[in-house]
Amino acid sequence: MKTRICVVMMAVVVLAMGVYRQVGADAAAGAAKIAVVDVTKVLETSQKHQAWKTKMEKDQEAAKKEFNDMRAELEQLQQNIKLRKVGSDDHISLTQQFVEKKAILEAKNSFYEEKVTAQMQSWTEELYKQFLVIVDNIAQQKGIDLVLSKEDLDLPAPSLRDFMLTIKTKKVLFNNPKLDITAEVLAALDSEK
Repeated sequence: MKTRICVVMMAVVVLAMGVYRQVGADAAAGAAKIAVVDVTKVLETSQKHQAWKTKMEKDQEAAKKEFNDMRAELEQLQQNIKLRKVGSDDHISLTQQFVEKKAILEAKNSFYEEKVTAQMQSWTEELYKQFLVIVDNIAQQKGIDLVLSKEDLDLPAPSLRDFMLTIKTKKVLFNNPKLDITAEVLAALDSEK
Protein backbone atom coordinates (compact mmCIF):
# COMPACT_ATOMS: atom_id res chain seq x y z
CA MET A 1 0.00 0.00 0.00
CA LYS A 2 2.81 2.38 0.93
CA THR A 3 4.51 1.47 -2.33
CA ARG A 4 1.39 2.37 -4.30
CA ILE A 5 1.10 5.71 -2.58
CA CYS A 6 4.77 6.42 -3.25
CA VAL A 7 4.40 5.51 -6.94
CA VAL A 8 1.28 7.69 -7.30
CA MET A 9 3.00 10.60 -5.51
CA MET A 10 6.07 10.25 -7.76
CA ALA A 11 3.84 10.23 -10.86
CA VAL A 12 2.06 13.37 -9.67
CA VAL A 13 5.40 15.09 -9.01
CA VAL A 14 6.75 14.13 -12.47
CA LEU A 15 3.54 15.29 -14.15
CA ALA A 16 3.58 18.57 -12.22
CA MET A 17 7.21 19.18 -13.22
CA GLY A 18 6.32 18.55 -16.88
CA VAL A 19 3.40 20.98 -16.76
CA TYR A 20 5.56 23.56 -14.97
CA ARG A 21 8.29 23.26 -17.62
CA GLN A 22 5.74 23.62 -20.46
CA VAL A 23 4.14 26.68 -18.86
CA GLY A 24 7.59 28.16 -18.31
CA ALA A 25 8.58 27.46 -21.93
CA ASP A 26 5.37 29.02 -23.23
CA ALA A 27 5.89 32.10 -21.06
CA ALA A 28 9.52 32.38 -22.19
CA ALA A 29 8.51 32.12 -25.83
CA GLY A 30 5.94 34.90 -25.48
CA ALA A 31 3.68 35.97 -28.28
CA ALA A 32 5.04 35.60 -31.78
CA LYS A 33 6.03 38.82 -33.57
CA ILE A 34 4.27 38.99 -36.92
CA ALA A 35 4.71 41.25 -39.95
CA VAL A 36 3.12 41.52 -43.37
CA VAL A 37 4.53 42.36 -46.81
CA ASP A 38 2.69 43.23 -50.02
CA VAL A 39 4.64 40.92 -52.31
CA THR A 40 3.08 42.15 -55.56
CA LYS A 41 3.76 45.78 -54.69
CA VAL A 42 7.41 45.06 -53.91
CA LEU A 43 8.00 42.96 -57.01
CA GLU A 44 6.17 45.25 -59.43
CA THR A 45 7.33 48.65 -58.14
CA SER A 46 10.95 47.92 -57.32
CA GLN A 47 13.54 49.91 -59.24
CA LYS A 48 15.12 46.65 -60.40
CA HIS A 49 11.85 45.48 -61.92
CA GLN A 50 11.18 48.87 -63.51
CA ALA A 51 14.64 48.83 -65.16
CA TRP A 52 14.06 45.29 -66.44
CA LYS A 53 10.58 46.25 -67.67
CA THR A 54 11.98 49.26 -69.57
CA LYS A 55 14.57 47.02 -71.26
CA MET A 56 11.87 44.49 -72.20
CA GLU A 57 9.65 47.24 -73.62
CA LYS A 58 12.52 48.40 -75.86
CA ASP A 59 13.03 44.83 -77.04
CA GLN A 60 9.29 44.53 -77.72
CA GLU A 61 9.31 47.74 -79.77
CA ALA A 62 12.18 46.41 -81.90
CA ALA A 63 10.35 43.09 -82.41
CA LYS A 64 7.10 44.91 -83.22
CA LYS A 65 8.91 46.98 -85.86
CA GLU A 66 10.41 43.83 -87.40
CA PHE A 67 7.00 42.11 -87.48
CA ASN A 68 5.31 45.20 -88.97
CA ASP A 69 7.98 45.37 -91.69
CA MET A 70 7.44 41.68 -92.47
CA ARG A 71 3.65 42.15 -92.58
CA ALA A 72 4.02 45.11 -94.94
CA GLU A 73 6.21 42.99 -97.20
CA LEU A 74 3.57 40.23 -97.17
CA GLU A 75 0.83 42.72 -98.06
CA GLN A 76 2.90 44.01 -100.96
CA LEU A 77 3.52 40.47 -102.18
CA GLN A 78 -0.20 39.72 -101.92
CA GLN A 79 -1.01 42.81 -104.01
CA ASN A 80 1.56 41.75 -106.64
CA ILE A 81 0.05 38.24 -106.73
CA LYS A 82 -3.38 39.74 -107.52
CA LEU A 83 -1.89 41.56 -110.50
CA ARG A 84 -0.55 38.34 -112.03
CA LYS A 85 -2.41 35.84 -114.12
CA VAL A 86 -3.31 32.78 -112.06
CA GLY A 87 -1.04 29.89 -112.99
CA SER A 88 1.64 32.06 -114.61
CA ASP A 89 5.26 31.60 -113.58
CA ASP A 90 5.23 35.02 -111.83
CA HIS A 91 2.03 34.15 -109.96
CA ILE A 92 3.42 30.80 -108.79
CA SER A 93 6.80 32.31 -107.82
CA LEU A 94 5.20 35.19 -105.87
CA THR A 95 2.74 32.81 -104.18
CA GLN A 96 5.62 30.59 -103.09
CA GLN A 97 7.48 33.63 -101.67
CA PHE A 98 4.31 34.76 -99.88
CA VAL A 99 3.67 31.36 -98.29
CA GLU A 100 7.32 30.99 -97.20
CA LYS A 101 7.52 34.50 -95.74
CA LYS A 102 4.17 34.07 -93.98
CA ALA A 103 5.43 30.82 -92.41
CA ILE A 104 8.62 32.55 -91.29
CA LEU A 105 6.61 35.40 -89.75
CA GLU A 106 4.36 32.95 -87.87
CA ALA A 107 7.35 30.93 -86.65
CA LYS A 108 9.18 34.07 -85.48
CA ASN A 109 6.07 35.29 -83.69
CA SER A 110 5.63 31.93 -81.93
CA PHE A 111 9.29 31.86 -80.93
CA TYR A 112 9.15 35.45 -79.69
CA GLU A 113 6.14 34.70 -77.47
CA GLU A 114 7.92 31.68 -75.94
CA LYS A 115 11.12 33.70 -75.47
CA VAL A 116 9.32 36.54 -73.69
CA THR A 117 7.45 34.11 -71.43
CA ALA A 118 10.70 32.33 -70.50
CA GLN A 119 12.46 35.64 -69.83
CA MET A 120 9.60 36.89 -67.66
CA GLN A 121 9.56 33.68 -65.65
CA SER A 122 13.33 33.67 -65.19
CA TRP A 123 13.36 37.33 -64.14
CA THR A 124 10.45 36.96 -61.73
CA GLU A 125 11.99 33.88 -60.12
CA GLU A 126 15.34 35.66 -59.64
CA LEU A 127 13.70 38.78 -58.20
CA TYR A 128 11.55 36.65 -55.89
CA LYS A 129 14.62 34.81 -54.58
CA GLN A 130 16.26 38.17 -53.77
CA PHE A 131 13.01 39.30 -52.15
CA LEU A 132 12.91 36.23 -49.88
CA VAL A 133 16.50 36.79 -48.71
CA ILE A 134 15.70 40.41 -47.88
CA VAL A 135 12.52 39.48 -46.00
CA ASP A 136 14.51 36.92 -44.02
CA ASN A 137 17.22 39.48 -43.18
CA ILE A 138 14.74 42.15 -42.09
CA ALA A 139 12.73 39.65 -40.04
CA GLN A 140 15.88 38.51 -38.23
CA GLN A 141 17.05 42.08 -37.60
CA LYS A 142 13.67 43.06 -36.15
CA GLY A 143 13.11 39.83 -34.22
CA ILE A 144 10.05 38.94 -36.30
CA ASP A 145 8.89 35.34 -36.00
CA LEU A 146 6.44 35.20 -38.92
CA VAL A 147 6.02 37.23 -42.12
CA LEU A 148 2.77 36.88 -44.05
CA SER A 149 2.06 37.88 -47.63
CA LYS A 150 -0.56 40.61 -47.87
CA GLU A 151 -2.06 41.60 -51.20
CA ASP A 152 -4.24 44.61 -51.82
CA LEU A 153 -7.48 43.92 -53.64
CA ASP A 154 -7.97 46.13 -56.69
CA LEU A 155 -11.61 47.02 -57.13
CA PRO A 156 -13.32 46.95 -59.45
CA ALA A 157 -11.65 43.73 -60.58
CA PRO A 158 -11.01 43.24 -64.32
CA SER A 159 -13.26 40.16 -64.31
CA LEU A 160 -15.24 37.95 -61.97
CA ARG A 161 -12.62 35.23 -62.46
CA ASP A 162 -9.82 37.58 -61.32
CA PHE A 163 -11.93 38.74 -58.39
CA MET A 164 -12.70 35.20 -57.23
CA LEU A 165 -9.05 34.16 -57.62
CA THR A 166 -7.98 37.11 -55.48
CA ILE A 167 -10.52 36.27 -52.81
CA LYS A 168 -9.42 32.63 -52.74
CA THR A 169 -5.73 33.49 -52.44
CA LYS A 170 -6.00 36.49 -50.09
CA LYS A 171 -4.88 35.28 -46.67
CA VAL A 172 -4.51 38.48 -44.65
CA LEU A 173 -7.87 40.20 -44.34
CA PHE A 174 -6.75 42.84 -41.85
CA ASN A 175 -3.55 43.92 -40.20
CA ASN A 176 -2.46 46.82 -38.08
CA PRO A 177 -0.45 49.13 -40.38
CA LYS A 178 2.38 48.99 -37.80
CA LEU A 179 2.95 45.36 -38.83
CA ASP A 180 3.53 46.22 -42.50
CA ILE A 181 7.21 46.07 -43.52
CA THR A 182 6.57 46.46 -47.27
CA ALA A 183 8.34 49.83 -47.51
CA GLU A 184 11.42 48.48 -45.71
CA VAL A 185 11.60 45.43 -47.95
CA LEU A 186 11.17 47.54 -51.08
CA ALA A 187 13.90 49.97 -49.99
CA ALA A 188 16.27 47.09 -49.17
CA LEU A 189 15.60 45.40 -52.53
CA ASP A 190 16.23 48.65 -54.41
CA SER A 191 19.44 49.36 -52.50
CA GLU A 192 20.85 45.90 -53.28
CA LYS A 193 23.11 45.74 -56.32
